[in-house]
Amino acid sequence: MELDPQDGGRAEAVLAWIGALHGSTQPFQDRRTLLLHGWLVSAIDKVTIPELMVEQIRLFMNHGGDSFPDLLRSITTNPAMLVYLDGRTSTAEAPNENYGRELLELFALGVGHYNEDDVQSAARALTGWIVRREDNLAQFVLRRHDATPQTLLGVAGVDDVDSVIGAVVDHERHATFVATRIMREYLGELTGSAASDVIEALRSAYLDGDQRLDPVIVRALELGLEDLGGPHEMGSMVLAPIPWLMICARATGVGLRALQRGSSGAFRDMGQVPLLPPGVAGWPAGIEWLTSSAVVARTRLAATIAETTDQSEPLAIAMSDEDFDLAAQHLGLGDSFTTSTMSAIRSTTDPAARLARRTCSHDHHFPTPIPCPHRWRPRDRMHRCSRGRHRRSLPDHRRHIANDDIDRARSRHLRVVDRASPVRQQRAGARRTAGRQRRGQHTAPTDRRLP
Repeated sequence: MELDPQDGGRAEAVLAWIGALHGSTQPFQDRRTLLLHGWLVSAIDKVTIPELMVEQIRLFMNHGGDSFPDLLRSITTNPAMLVYLDGRTSTAEAPNENYGRELLELFALGVGHYNEDDVQSAARALTGWIVRREDNLAQFVLRRHDATPQTLLGVAGVDDVDSVIGAVVDHERHATFVATRIMREYLGELTGSAASDVIEALRSAYLDGDQRLDPVIVRALELGLEDLGGPHEMGSMVLAPIPWLMICARATGVGLRALQRGSSGAFRDMGQVPLLPPGVAGWPAGIEWLTSSAVVARTRLAATIAETTDQSEPLAIAMSDEDFDLAAQHLGLGDSFTTSTMSAIRSTTDPAARLARRTCSHDHHFPTPIPCPHRWRPRDRMHRCSRGRHRRSLPDHRRHIANDDIDRARSRHLRVVDRASPVRQQRAGARRTAGRQRRGQHTAPTDRRLP
């Protein structure tokens, strides 16, 4: 699978990965690669050399199914990671703590399970690595390394990459951290006893599977199919923009060129540009994906995909024949659409508008139907809505209110999509460009901007 960027360009590297995802026949591995990219984070804005980021993605693709401790050892000395978290500048005289801190906090253990002495010990034991300028390969330089044995997480004699990773993955918290991360990625934010049961099941799968991620992911998917915790607790799962887009593209049969043309600028607006996570903690999760601007961007992209979809595609035929149960199956939803989605679909007769409303509906973001928005009553911990009073928790109330905002944003934009002609849309784009120029904002050529 080729991911080589053309002319060393960042935008080309991003689009190359999108193309690889679009044409892949291994969605399980692709989803795992995207998980690792947002977990063991490097970003092209600081790394600056696209080839290094591409090689890191290849590492996740080819070795993501190996043991996670081995993957941590590989990523520790990966050139992109050495640049991103300043490992290449860490010496015995001036150890850099960036990677040691993130290894403990974000990659393997979590907040509260280490102290500053552990960070300093890890930093000293990992000194000595550089990235050679002539070929961008990692190299260990003995004279830059602090060989003094350190004590890390209660383990003595730590003085190199292997012993650092060994001390970290042997910590009692590590398996639980991995299980929690996989749960949130594949099942969303569970609560109560359901979360505890799932974490324990995934933790056991990790330890029984030789500390590999694949058995944990498979177990998480099995639990998702079993719907552990019921629809109320499973209702917080929101698809990130890239998985959502790939599902839409596969279901509608939209080609890569049309997808790239329609997604120009959309990844940035939706909040997930491949190779460019916003920070070392990776991308957000849950309803944080559904800000007002992100929802509008998803809606615009859904409208573009719907207009490009060939009406001979099975999904388009099912929507045209109003066989909505079959359409739901084509989208991998199993059951039919929710009542609110059905109302939105039936409110128009235009096939493209129907398909657009379907692909950006709640059903595609949440694996289970979401109730209507409620009014929070803190005195009796009850909500009031058109269906009566329901006992819900405050986080659920916030999620429902967010859904209400999403409904309004989506309905406003879809009305514009239905009514605006191509000429009006072109004029609106020209007005926005002119406004940016008046404000002094730089407008880069479209083909050189990150998507």
